[in-house]
Amino acid sequence: MEKVEVNQGDLQYMEYDELSRELHVHFKNGDYVIYYEVFKLDYVGLLSSNDYNGFFKERIEPRFPSKTIH
Repeated sequence: MEKVEVNQGDLQYMEYDELSRELHVHFKNGDYVIYYEVFKLDYVGLLSSNDYNGFFKERIEPRFPSKTIH
């Protein structure tokens, strides 16, 4: 998985696994959440956005199942 630093809003960095379609998101507050069934198109859209935090909150967070890792 490729690690991408974003440091915007609540987001610190993320990793995407294309084979399993998992988006691993690390938040500035220490939370770590895995989003499942994320299409590559959505991930590419996120990285192409000028507002990572806004795109994430609108297009990723509410649309895909997730699990918080403690």
